[in-house]
Amino acid sequence: MATTASRVAPASNSITWRGYRTASLPSVPHWVELLGRAGYIAKGVVYFVVGFLAFKLAIGAGGQISGARGAIREIGQQPFGRVLLGLIAIGLIGYTAWRLVQAGKDTEGDGTDAKGIVKRGGYVISGLSYVLLAFFAASLALGIATGSGQSDSGQSFLLGSLFGRIVLGIIGGGVIGAGIAFGYKAYKAKFMEKYDLAAMTEKLRSVALYAGRVGLTTRGVAFIIIGGFLLNSAVQGTSGEDVTGLADALAVIAAQSYGKVLLAVTGLGLMCYAVHSIMRGWFRVFNVSKL
Repeated sequence: MATTASRVAPASNSITWRGYRTASLPSVPHWVELLGRAGYIAKGVVYFVVGFLAFKLAIGAGGQISGARGAIREIGQQPFGRVLLGLIAIGLIGYTAWRLVQAGKDTEGDGTDAKGIVKRGGYVISGLSYVLLAFFAASLALGIATGSGQSDSGQSFLLGSLFGRIVLGIIGGGVIGAGIAFGYKAYKAKFMEKYDLAAMTEKLRSVALYAGRVGLTTRGVAFIIIGGFLLNSAVQGTSGEDVTGLADALAVIAAQSYGKVLLAVTGLGLMCYAVHSIMRGWFRVFNVSKL
């Protein structure tokens, strides 16, 4: 029992704010903290660029509909772009490593019951989804890739057989489920318990709460749109509209009635998600082992 107690962060400095209290977490070595902070910040930068470009397009100030790869390309076109891309690549690789460590070392204290295993599996999937993006940023930084190519989603291949359509339908349902989960996280706002609330001012806590709620809701809507199109393709047996990523979801939003207004709101929402991610990198609590 003493071993368990030594694995959680002391609560002596924590406070209760609007019903939220900083969680007690298992101890981790210092390098895990560095991975987590760098990863969250790099991810936030990418999402901020995506949201900013969408918002600029919506208000007629230039910009473009862009996914994460488009944001990476945009970063590379700025002054000292290759240096920035290198930092982004390192940060995203760090985020992937952080997610794998989250799952393997159970840094969140999720445990080994069914719910805990599912959550830890989610960390792995989340982390691996950023590996290709990290290598894409690194290849641009090194001048290996031009950044003009787009990868084939594989959707048409899956539609070629009944088994493939079933797999695509399962994927679509899973993406919709993830979108709903984002909405639930936004509503419950349990993410506030991972902040070092005692180290934050009242204003910063409020920013963290509202940016997290708006950002997670926006990302959830994008996931539901993507999952809905994947599921519809599986049922219909055709990829009439190939909606497989964030850029595609933004294009669908822009094509609706009052599309510019919706796109502006979505862009702002994605920038809120970026703020949420960056703040997690800056203020997240880590129970760093003294050994």
